Amino acid sequence: MKPMISVAAASGLVEAIRAAGADSDQVLHTFQLDPSLLSNTEKFIPCAVFAGILEEAARVTGDDCFGLHLGERFNPKNIGPLTYVVLNSPTVAVADDQVARYLKLYNQAATVSRRVEGERAYLQYVLCDLGIESPRQQNEYSLAIRLNTIRMMVGSQWTPLEVQFAHAAPGQVSEHQRIFGAPVLFGYQTNNLVIEREFLGQQVPAADERLYQIMQRYFQRIIDEMPVDSGVLPSVRRAVAESMRDGDPNLARVAKKMAMSRRTLQRQMKEHATNFRKVMDDTRRRFALSYLKDRRNSLAEIAFLLGYSEAAAFTRAFKRWTGLSHVACRRQGHPREIGFVQFIAAFRRQNHPFAD
Repeated sequence: MKPMISVAAASGLVEAIRAAGADSDQVLHTFQLDPSLLSNTEKFIPCAVFAGILEEAARVTGDDCFGLHLGERFNPKNIGPLTYVVLNSPTVAVADDQVARYLKLYNQAATVSRRVEGERAYLQYVLCDLGIESPRQQNEYSLAIRLNTIRMMVGSQWTPLEVQFAHAAPGQVSEHQRIFGAPVLFGYQTNNLVIEREFLGQQVPAADERLYQIMQRYFQRIIDEMPVDSGVLPSVRRAVAESMRDGDPNLARVAKKMAMSRRTLQRQMKEHATNFRKVMDDTRRRFALSYLKDRRNSLAEIAFLLGYSEAAAFTRAFKRWTGLSHVACRRQGHPREIGFVQFIAAFRRQNHPFAD
């Protein structure tokens, strides 16, 4: 299964290509990508395709720093809930931990980690399985976004001690130095923002502790409800969970979200001794049990978030899954939690990606 990336990460890509005087449709068609797909931030495309588009855009626009410039202009809030948990983390170190833990929900090819050596800390960013020997444009795009995010946390004038890239040095580095405001080096094993060790403890002035806790619950629920296994099934479950916002998470919708044909998706699930209906039912059941824990969540709200057009359809499905009515399930005595469903419904109304 090819790693996927959220279309939210491509916000502004088409406009940037056009602004540079190139034909964005032609660039996308080079990778057999329907331009309309990039207008829906809830969808996913293969990470290798995104990396390839950035490289091709740099070529056709004549902007050797296309990825860097795109990242410079990118508003991290376009990514959605992950940015909000980062911006409301109590310290820089905690924010970095949140990115490391949840980035895979947005970019399956990226890994974030941190190491400390003496008085320096290295915020590492690695891309894998892209099929591109040196994804320079995406490396530079990604670190520019990390820079923007940290500046949103602690102040627009912040600069790292040093920036290190895992690709060869380009002919000119003046734009890199302008954007990062620090020495920029190349040819390292990983991409790194180098910072003072003590900066990890820097408090985030505008952090909202309550919103941070809510966002943590949101992401933890996604992680908890998605079983840990290998192969195509985790991606199918996630795509089903995301498609529930749009209504019935049918096979065609989920296959399109995963950038594959219905037949290919059916074949891959058959190879895992299952089928789409079983995966869909299991995903809905897991979320239903979780939502029912909060007695303030009405039956209509839960049915809505699970993609049912009416509460009665959810009631019948729940009885089929568990042998119990939703009322009997609640009588078993689950602890009350925050109004999580209402919170996610608010994110849905704001068109944020990944708000299940």
